[in-house]
Amino acid sequence: MELDDNILWHLKQAWYFSLTAVNDAVSRHGVSTAQIGVLRQLTNEPGLSGAELARRMLITPQGVQLAVKALEQRGLVVRKPDPQHARILKAYLTDEGRRVATSVVSDAIAAHEAVFGVLTPEEQRTLRDLLARVVEKGTGHRLADDHIGH
Repeated sequence: MELDDNILWHLKQAWYFSLTAVNDAVSRHGVSTAQIGVLRQLTNEPGLSGAELARRMLITPQGVQLAVKALEQRGLVVRKPDPQHARILKAYLTDEGRRVATSVVSDAIAAHEAVFGVLTPEEQRTLRDLLARVVEKGTGHRLADDHIGH
């Protein structure tokens, strides 16, 4: 197989380009892509645990822990013990966290749209469907929505 024909290589390049574009767009907010994911998830569903966040975001629990801790230190997230399981900490956005989440997600979505705007809406749907099929066949799990938006 020639490198030009290697789908994985093209996916890696597209992923790197899109990740860089999103990182550049949100850099003024001082958050990482993992932190954006946490903000987005907690906006949609307050009170998720670290394990729940890791599953939804497809990153390690350690990665989620680092992201949540950094957001907590900035006053954007608070963690409270789960009433049924005191050892489980549930994460919630603060008022400032909600404000930053709104701004950062808006900027990330704009960057995402700029990156994938080279494709028509139909091509974007086709690409999503094809990638979802690869993930679902490979993992046996339905592809979760991303943390940037579409």
